[in-house]
Amino acid sequence: MIRSYKQNDEQQINALFYEVFRKQRSLVHWAWKYKENPLSKSIITVADEDGEMAGHVALVPAKTKWYDREVIFGARNDTMVSPRHQGKGLYKKLNQEMIDTAQSEGIDYLYGYPAEKAKELFIRYTGAKEIASIPRLIRVNRLSTLVVNKLPFLKAAKPAIRVADRFLKPKKANSLKYSFKFVSECGREFDSLWESSKGVAPILLKRDAQFLNWRFHRHPDREYKMLAMYENDILSGYSVISLEEKPFGGGNVLNGTIVDMLAIEKEEAWEQLVAGTLQELEEADVIQTWALAQSPYFKELKKFRFVHKDNPMPLVGKPVDPSLKEDDSIENWYITPADVDSF
Repeated sequence: MIRSYKQNDEQQINALFYEVFRKQRSLVHWAWKYKENPLSKSIITVADEDGEMAGHVALVPAKTKWYDREVIFGARNDTMVSPRHQGKGLYKKLNQEMIDTAQSEGIDYLYGYPAEKAKELFIRYTGAKEIASIPRLIRVNRLSTLVVNKLPFLKAAKPAIRVADRFLKPKKANSLKYSFKFVSECGREFDSLWESSKGVAPILLKRDAQFLNWRFHRHPDREYKMLAMYENDILSGYSVISLEEKPFGGGNVLNGTIVDMLAIEKEEAWEQLVAGTLQELEEADVIQTWALAQSPYFKELKKFRFVHKDNPMPLVGKPVDPSLKEDDSIENWYITPADVDSF
């Protein structure tokens, strides 16, 4: 039976999540994602086989700028069918029910960043289309660490290789004109920043104080640092960063991620924000992020020796509201890793 979520389903949903993805997820995380998001709701559809959770698909709603109006996007999440119940057509039934429910619940646009197999099924069963694969950019801060991890026999030569690291240091931000500080709560000034910066693209998730507090400052598992940039005591941009050790070659590297960034519509502001962010990531061996080629973010990253590594994440989308007739090609989006819950 295909039905909507009922109270206390979350324990079985998390058990199914582990069965399918082999990842543990706490009930606190589940509640943060599905109940405590800025709209305080989600659309959750399950396949119930005689009281057993056999399948699941969910939409997490988000306020989104769509050209000159605000609409509701639904991010397709955690689409899964138990291996013990595959071959019954549940995946198709779940997605069809999800589309019907999205229409009745006021979701205007359906989107997601699915894995390859899930992408094929997403497109097949919902009529969605692949919009693009999102570019990943990287910057090497410490070439010496990467070389020695990959070629351990050069360990004795690491001090000499470190000479190259000096040439990789980014230029510093203009501390006379711009000031920076870390913030642990977003107030009204972030709402004002959103109004001043939302012209960066026709289509982007609404990054107001409510969204930012939920996405970063209330996250139950991940630790982020949010850097705010001020010009004459007025907030003119922010970035969100994280640091994590990851295996590479014969050792570990400290990986820095720029999870999100937004600034006022001023080239100098973007440049200074990138510079200030990189200063806070000086200890990282490698820095990565996502950025679209048409964005001011991408253009500034290139100035700071970021290189386009690959395009690992596909974006799939589908208008649910027939009045959304504007162009949804990738040239009209603004996307960062913050748009995906895996970062």
